[in-house]
Amino acid sequence: MNHRLDNALRPYRRQVDLEVEATVAAMPGPLVLDLLAALIESGAPPSAALRDAGSALADLGDPRGEKLLLLSDLVNSPLSEQAAPEADSTTAALAEALTLAGRSGLPPSALIRRAATEERRRQAAARAAAIQRLEVLLVIPGAVCLLPAFALLGIVPLVIRLTTG
Repeated sequence: MNHRLDNALRPYRRQVDLEVEATVAAMPGPLVLDLLAALIESGAPPSAALRDAGSALADLGDPRGEKLLLLSDLVNSPLSEQAAPEADSTTAALAEALTLAGRSGLPPSALIRRAATEERRRQAAARAAAIQRLEVLLVIPGAVCLLPAFALLGIVPLVIRLTTG
């Protein structure tokens, strides 16, 4: 019996294992930005830093690796007609920092570090908002369960006692 159950659940376990591997492989966005800033501060040109970080992330299975590789191609040839990668918040902040650095002449590493700080603030605000929503959502089931029980066990017997006695 236990062997049949194990065989029946095997496909679902594999699916869960793949989901866990995918979430473990994804590197936090601010950490990716800090990695790029450190590569640029160590003397690598932005296109080489994007290419190296992108290939390392792609080897780890992080989906942002391909996006960084596409961005490195765009940095190498800004006038090409290549389509920009579909941007998540990290790659959008990175592209904005590199664009601002190219236009203003500011060092890109400082702008990328600032983008990492802003990304951390944005994520902290999103976590705080999610916690506040969770607090409200946890109160609703308690109210739905406890208020009818209070009415049935506390108020109804009192009303019956008052009307009959």
